[in-house]
Amino acid sequence: MKRLAFMTLVVGFVGTALVGGFAAAGDSAKCTIATSGDSETAKACAKGGRAEAKKAMKKMVADAKAKGQKFTCEGCHKDLDNYELTKNSKDDFKKLEALLKK
Repeated sequence: MKRLAFMTLVVGFVGTALVGGFAAAGDSAKCTIATSGDSETAKACAKGGRAEAKKAMKKMVADAKAKGQKFTCEGCHKDLDNYELTKNSKDDFKKLEALLKK
């Protein structure tokens, strides 16, 4: 009985470690959207991939909220796993950048 409990614990630990590792690797993946230009997001992508771009975008959204405008991740991205863009995303990003330059 002790052996079964131990093996269950080991398998659970290893499985959790693997899943966590895959999740972390997905966030540090190479950017596929903001790959050029001089936007803060493009600079973040060049510096640290998707993880840095995500941080930069979250900061931009928070700064916009502080200025009274609401932007959301889902407003521009169809899928938050691969960050596929919606039809209005480029226009909304321009609005976000313009708001933050004021």
